[in-house]
Amino acid sequence: MPLPLSKEIEECRAHAAHCARQAKSAACPDICEDFRRLEQNWLQLARSYEVARQIVSPGTKFDDGGMNAPGSPSPLKP
Repeated sequence: MPLPLSKEIEECRAHAAHCARQAKSAACPDICEDFRRLEQNWLQLARSYEVARQIVSPGTKFDDGGMNAPGSPSPLKP
């Protein structure tokens, strides 16, 4: 059985991937930057859903989306 919020996380990542593709094909640098920001916003929302899922289902491992990469901010602690 899927964990709560799995569908929302997948949808956010799909939107982020779409924005990344749009950024690559944008002719205008300003539009490209807008799509890059949207991509990051969608990824942040996915991470937020992951944290919420972790609170709802403690002990469940989830992909931190690179949040623990060097130089990345620490994930929120419940």
